[in-house]
Formats: sequence, C-alpha cells, structure tokens
Amino acid sequence: MKYLLGSALIVASSLSFAGAPAPVVDTEAGKVQGYRTEEGIFIYKGIPYAANPFTPERRFQNPQSVQPWQGIKATLSDSPVPQPGRSSAQRLVGHAGDLTLNIWRPDNIEGKLPVMVWIPGGAWIREDATESVYDGSVFAKKGVMVVTVNYRVGVDGFMHFAQRPDNRGIADQIAALKWVQRNIANFGGDPGRVTLFGQSAGAGSVAIHLGNPETKGLYQQAILQSPPMQWISPADASRITRQFTDNLGIPADPEAVSRVPFEDLVQNVLKVGEQIKDAAQWGRLSLGGTAFLPVADGKIIVKSPMEDLAITDSNRVPVIVGSTESEFRLYLLPGDGIQKITIKDVNTVIDELGLPASALQAYTKNSISAESPGDIYAQIMSDYTFRMPALNIARLLNRNQNTWFYDFSWRSPAYNGRLGAAHFVDVPFTFGTIHTKEAENFVGVNPPQSLSDSMNNAWVAFAKYGNPGWPHYSNNDNKRMVFDTTSRIETLKDPQISALWDKFQY
Repeated sequence: MKYLLGSALIVASSLSFAGAPAPVVDTEAGKVQGYRTEEGIFIYKGIPYAANPFTPERRFQNPQSVQPWQGIKATLSDSPVPQPGRSSAQRLVGHAGDLTLNIWRPDNIEGKLPVMVWIPGGAWIREDATESVYDGSVFAKKGVMVVTVNYRVGVDGFMHFAQRPDNRGIADQIAALKWVQRNIANFGGDPGRVTLFGQSAGAGSVAIHLGNPETKGLYQQAILQSPPMQWISPADASRITRQFTDNLGIPADPEAVSRVPFEDLVQNVLKVGEQIKDAAQWGRLSLGGTAFLPVADGKIIVKSPMEDLAITDSNRVPVIVGSTESEFRLYLLPGDGIQKITIKDVNTVIDELGLPASALQAYTKNSISAESPGDIYAQIMSDYTFRMPALNIARLLNRNQNTWFYDFSWRSPAYNGRLGAAHFVDVPFTFGTIHTKEAENFVGVNPPQSLSDSMNNAWVAFAKYGNPGWPHYSNNDNKRMVFDTTSRIETLKDPQISALWDKFQY
C-alpha cells in the first residue's frame, strides 16, 4: 500500500508539469497514466511494449515481452532509441531502454474508436515517434486514436550477423502491432479497425508487413507515404557489416560490436553511409542513401519486398499509396547541390540504374524536371527511390483490393522555393501539424491550412469508413488525387516516364 501511494504521488507530481491527469489504464504489464491537454486530448507517452533490447542478454535478438511493473507508471514523455543526431552538436540522441509507443485519444468516447498506428521513417538509421510533427491530437479531435511506434534502427535494428536474426527493427514493429491488438481496447480503441501507416522507411516497413503473412489480422487497412522498396541481400549485408567493423578495428561479430559505445556506433553508421556512395565499389547500393536496409532473410522478407507483396494474398487489405512530386530535392539541400549537377552526372545515374538511352530525352521534356540538369537528376532519383515504387505498388494491389493513389504536388517556399514538393513535406499536412516549429523547415511560414484539412480529413475518412473520398486507382484509368493548393483528380501524367521503369527490378 505504501508503494502504491508513493507511486501515485510521483505520478501526481509529474503530471503537474504536463497537464491534468488522464485516466489510469491497465495494460498487460501494468497500469499507465498520461495527461490531458487543454484541448481535451488524453496523451500517453513512452508506454513500454517490449523489454529493453540493449541489455547483454537481449542485444541483437528479436523483441521480448516487457517486464511487469507495480503501481502506476507515469507515461508523460518518450525518447527514441539511440541514433545519430541531426547536427554536429548532437552526435547521439535517444537512450537505451524498453521499446515504447505513444497514444493520443479524445477525452469523450462513444464506442470503440478506429486506430491509426504510425511507423516513422528515417532511412532505417533514425526514427523518432515523439517528434512534434507526429503529434496525433488533430486526428484524436476527429475521433481517431493514434499510436506512434519507436523501433530499433541502424546497427541494432538492421546490421546483419550470421548468428543473429535479421530485420530486428521490423520485428519490433510486429511486436508493437501485437501489443495494440492485446491492449488498445483498454484505451478505447477498436483492435478490429487498425490502419497501419508510415512514411519513407516507415512506409517501406508497411510494405514489408503487407508482404508478410505473419502480420495477417494485425491491421485492417494501410497507408504508404513515399515508400522506398529498398532491401539488401545477406551477402551485401555482410559486406556492410565488415566495412563497419573494419572502420572500428574490431571483429565482425555481435559480441565485439556490443562493446562499442553508442556514440561511436551511430557516428560510424554515418561514416559507412558516406563510404558506400562509391559506385565503383558498391554498385547500385551507392544510390540507396543509407548503409542499413532490411535484409532478404527468407523469413520476414522471402524474396524482396515488392515480390513478396505481389505473391502474398493473406494481407489483401484496402490501401492508400502515393508520393510527393519531387521527393529527392530534400537530399540536395541545403546548399547548392542541385546547381552543381551536370548533364554528365545525369547520364551517369541513368547508366547506373540501367535505364534506356531514351531516358534523358524523356526527362528533358518532363514538365517537372525540364529546367536544369539538377532538376532532371532530382526527378530521376525521385522516381527511382520513391515515386515509381509507389506507382508499382498501386498497380500490383489494385487487382485484388481497394487501392487509392495520390500525388502531393504543393511546392514549399522553404529554402527560397528550392525545396518544392520534396520528401516529407506532406507529413505535417497529414498530421495537421503544419504550424509546429519542426514543420516550418519543410513547409515554410503560412502554409495553406485548407490543404492540411483536406489531407487529414481524407486519412480520417479512410480510418473510419475505409474510403478517403476519391476514386479507386485502376490500371485502366490511372486516376489519382493530386493534393495541392487546389486539390484535384487527375489521370497519370507523363506515361512515357513511367514506361521507362516498367521492367525495373525492385
């Protein structure tokens, strides 16, 4: 009794800094209590869904059940897993502890709410489910519960060891989805109406789940925003591991890697990412932009994410998939990278990708990329990395299920207009968080509220009713929603561009 009283006092003290207390909720491991915002949203941050995977006995293993606790856990804040910071001043962010998730729900609930589970992206080396741009309050105000998931990335999530399971970060996500099935009803959510959604590596993760029979029944719908269908063979993954450990002067085994401080690990992740840009040594891996990718392990990924998606019938659920107009421009900023690109660079990337010789002429005529060699290069890489994978997914899935396709074309004024409709610009509009400080770097000042309302309402309608409000995608008519200052329905533009990629193997 003394322990419970003490726990209650700790919770009450903590809540005084966060807001009014939210209801105490029972989870399978113990009680949690979050806080209530002035807008009437209950938020629970840092709920453990799997045991600390960074301990010696659990390191580089699949996720394990979280240890039960006594009393009431104050779930008021969260932190991502250890990963590189985004500036030289922040070499390491996050901490080693239990794997956690966050929940947003309205205070007044009638019946069980639909649930949206968000998998954040970050090139498989970063993730942060706590970022302000992922705040689920706007969804919650409209009667949708949001769950955001932290999972292992980089070395701990995706480094390949022959003696350890691959794709541990993906396994973490599966553990989180199973946790939602077992626990979300206690928060007022409906485990039978779960929409799995993600962006970038998060969308790539969603695609992997769609192709994995093990995840059947863990969600009923899915949204893929800018999905990269990147993967790596065990042989190439072993090369990455050897490069990584050679840099550190240690054996290429999990025991040796586990003894390296996190700060050194995450900085070496960035170093290897730079090293593999050498196309002569690494081939097409040099175009991936990241050192760590999901591995075709024969279990979670049997052949490749795209092939698994094509042959797996067990997860045929309604899907929204799309991309932004000029994804790759994000990776050419800040600075003047796009201005430095020459026609020679464009021809080189065309050759490296194995595109036909007609590609240069087709992209030169393209309305988006025709202004300069840098624009052409950016559009080719946008198509390779995100846009054509999204289109390919729509073409694969519309045969067997309800599929909707979109294109985000609003051009951000950030970086003096050079960012345009780049990668991630759509995310603050999706969440209704366009006015956060974090979003300003992507959407500039005074972004159109009407566009945010349009996107968020479409995602809410899909979560609630299974239909975002525009026509299905069909290979016969190629209809898509174009999200812009004035959103509209269009058929696929520039079919000669998509034809260049018809035989491309993802």
